[in-house]
Amino acid sequence: MPTLIETKLKQERLLRIIEDELQDLPPLPAVIVRVMQTVNDPATSASDLNRLISADQALASKVLRLVNSSYYGFPRKISTVTNAVVILGFNTVRNLTTSLGVFNAFDSQGQKTALNREQFWAHSLGTAVAASALARRKGIGSKAIEEVFIGGLMHDIGKLFLDQYFPDQYAIAMKLAAAAKISIWESEKTALGVGHALVGKRIAEKWNLPTSLTSMITLHHQPAFAKEYFEMTATIQAADHVARKLGLGSSGDTLVPALSPEVEKWLAFSPAVWEAVETDTCRKFEESKGFLQVL
Repeated sequence: MPTLIETKLKQERLLRIIEDELQDLPPLPAVIVRVMQTVNDPATSASDLNRLISADQALASKVLRLVNSSYYGFPRKISTVTNAVVILGFNTVRNLTTSLGVFNAFDSQGQKTALNREQFWAHSLGTAVAASALARRKGIGSKAIEEVFIGGLMHDIGKLFLDQYFPDQYAIAMKLAAAAKISIWESEKTALGVGHALVGKRIAEKWNLPTSLTSMITLHHQPAFAKEYFEMTATIQAADHVARKLGLGSSGDTLVPALSPEVEKWLAFSPAVWEAVETDTCRKFEESKGFLQVL
């Protein structure tokens, strides 16, 4: 049986390898970076964004498939990115485009992985839908509702990195979580020396993702530390709780995490409101499965 010192040395070596892999992580595609930059320019028009996205036919097709999914429920088909920008707004189209770029960066086709990717995406979508339902009930604003939806989709990207680059170690983390009945976040730190939230932070910083999104990815397990973006980050923790309680997909463990005291206090929902949130989440999750097909 390895000693504590041997275990520590092995963990330190693995952490150095993880850090090297993070350094070597390819940048986001240039079109995604330009979209993020262009949206922050007040002189940008819908046609400017259309030209950027439409230059990549595969990306434009996916953006339009997301926009026309049942999640948005438009009565008529939106046929151009320009129309999508006019109807949904710059931020929504930027967020959808960014999420597609991130997910494509972790395409695991043909690779060995420990996570069931179909179940992982289902959990991510369930969290996104729950986040929107929670935000509406809390009344935190339409822009924030869209941001927390994308935050829910992307909150666990650190898991994708660990699973894709270190599948054997991640399989051990998943087995440990099941055997010890602990969260995957805790078992990752035992098996790999680092949790997915910190890895997600490094990825978000490397790719210059928006600061609100970085907060949701980094601090959804510790929202008390999210000062400027507490409300959005707290919403993601609560959404993760709802998605797990409802059994919407799986992201590495079967626990339903308790809410942080500060999140419970901030939400202050009655049992009836929680029930309404769960009902809304289940309905919208069923309506949103087109997202999974695109992702």
